[in-house]
Amino acid sequence: MVAAPRRRVAAPESRETLRRDLAHHFRRALGLTALGTVIPGAGLTRTRSRVIGWVLVGITVLAVATVAWFLLTHGVMKSGLALIGRPELLRVAAMAFVVGGLVWCASIILTAIRARPVSLDRTRTRLLAAFTTVMVLLVGGTSYKAAEYASITQDTIQSVFQAPPNRHGAVDGPELVEGPDPWANTPRVNILLLGSDAGVGRVGTRTDSMIVASINTQTGNTVLISLPRNLQYVPIPKASPLRRLYPSGVYGKPYCIRQQADPSDGCLLNAIWTEADQFAADHPGSFPGVASPGRDTIRDVISEVVGLKIDHTVVIDLKGFVQLVDAMGGVEIDVKEGAYGGKLPIGGHVTASGLITGVKGYFEPGRQHLDGWHTLWYARTRAADDDYSRMGRQRCVIKAVVGQVNPAAMLARYAEVVRIAKDNIYTDIPSANLSAYVDLIERVQQAKITSVALDPKHGVNTADPDFDVIHREIKKALNPPKPKAKPVPTGTSRHEAVAPTPTRTPAPKTTTSATDDDEC
Repeated sequence: MVAAPRRRVAAPESRETLRRDLAHHFRRALGLTALGTVIPGAGLTRTRSRVIGWVLVGITVLAVATVAWFLLTHGVMKSGLALIGRPELLRVAAMAFVVGGLVWCASIILTAIRARPVSLDRTRTRLLAAFTTVMVLLVGGTSYKAAEYASITQDTIQSVFQAPPNRHGAVDGPELVEGPDPWANTPRVNILLLGSDAGVGRVGTRTDSMIVASINTQTGNTVLISLPRNLQYVPIPKASPLRRLYPSGVYGKPYCIRQQADPSDGCLLNAIWTEADQFAADHPGSFPGVASPGRDTIRDVISEVVGLKIDHTVVIDLKGFVQLVDAMGGVEIDVKEGAYGGKLPIGGHVTASGLITGVKGYFEPGRQHLDGWHTLWYARTRAADDDYSRMGRQRCVIKAVVGQVNPAAMLARYAEVVRIAKDNIYTDIPSANLSAYVDLIERVQQAKITSVALDPKHGVNTADPDFDVIHREIKKALNPPKPKAKPVPTGTSRHEAVAPTPTRTPAPKTTTSATDDDEC
C-alpha cells in the first residue's frame, strides 16, 4: 500500500510574505481607485486598461485647460454669465455633467476591478467594494447636482429674464456692441424699478415703490428718481388702450372712473397697473400680444412722467425682497428718525382721530445691521411721517443694497437665490446681456448715486403736477453743472498754483442727493 503524499506546508516566512503582498496589493487597489476618483482615468493607467485610462486623462486635461484658459481670459463672473446667458449652452452643460459623470463612475468601478488582486480574501474584497461604492456615490452625486443646477439655472433665466418682442418683432432696450466696452454707443440707460404688492386681501397689483434709475454708462453715476404713489393726473401715452377711458390723455380727467366705482380709490399713479389689467379683462383683445397690460402700461406712463425712455423694467415682489436681503446677509443702514421726530414704527396705521395703532415695534436710530424683514419695513413704514419720507428711505435702501451686495457671497447660496429670483422677480433684460449689466453694476458701485424726489418739499404738487417742471428738474439732475475752477490766489505764481500736492489716501465714496445731501 502506497502512502498518500503529504501536503506541503508553507513556511512561516512564506505565509508572512504572502500576507504582506496581499496587503500591499489591497492598498494599491484602494489608492488607484481613489486616484481615479480625483482624476478620471488616472487609476486605470496603472492597470491592464492603461490605454482607456490615458484617453480619459487626456480628455480631462484638455477640458480643464480649456476651462482654466477661459476663466483667466474672461474672469470668473463673466464666464459664469456667458454660460447662464445662453440657454443652449446650459442644456449642453447639463448633458455633459450627466454623461461625464457616468463615464467617470464607470472608470472608478473598472479601476477597482482591474486593480483588485485575484487571491484577495473576502473581508478585503468587501472593503474594496464598499470604498468603490462611496467613491462612485461621491462623483455621481456631484455630477447629478451640477446637472441639476444647470437645468435649474436654465429654467430660472428663461423665467426671470424675459425680453418680449415689441410690435415690430424686435426686442426693446439699449443696443450693446461687441468689444471691451459693450456700452460704448449707449451714453445712458434708464431702468424702472417697481415694488409690487399684490398681497392677500388686496385687489390687483399696486406699485407702491416706483423708482427710475438713470445710469451714466461711462462713469456709473446714477440718479434715482422716486415717483410718489399719489401722483395724480398723469399723462397716458397716445398708443395706450386706456385712452378709450380717458380720451383727454390724462388719467382722471375729465373725471375719475375708478373713484366713482370706489370713492376711497382715486386715480393715483399706483393704480395704473390695476386699471390697465381691469380694462384688458373687460375688453378682450385691447392689448394684443401683451403678456401683462398693467406692467406695460405703468412703464409707458412713468416714461411720460419723467420724460425719459425706459429701457428696461424690473419688478420684484416685496416678499421676494425680504428673502433676497436675507440671502445677501442683510444690509447696514443708518436708520433715521421720523420726519416729525421720534422713532419710526414698524407697521401700524393712523386712525381717523390721528392715533397710530397696530405697531409691531420701533426702529432705534443709528447705524445698524438689518435683516430682510426689518429692511422692508424701514422702506415701507409711513405711519409716523408720510409718503415722501418713505420715498427717501426707499432710495437709501436701494443705495445700501447696490453698494453692499457681494456676488461671491450670493453665489455661495446659489440655489436659494435662484429660487427666490424665479418666484419673485421679473425683468425684460435679455439674458444674453447679463454680462454687460454686471459690468454696469460694478461701475455704479464705484460711482456717485444722487436722488431726485418728486414731492411738495421740492416744488412738485402731486395733486396738480406741472410735468414741464418735473422734466426740467430731472434734466438738471442728469446734467449737473461742472464745478468752477478755483481762482489762483493773488501773489502766487502760476507754477506754484499748479504744483502737485502730496499724495493722500482717497476718502471713501459717499452718496449724495440732488435734493437732500443728508438723506441717507
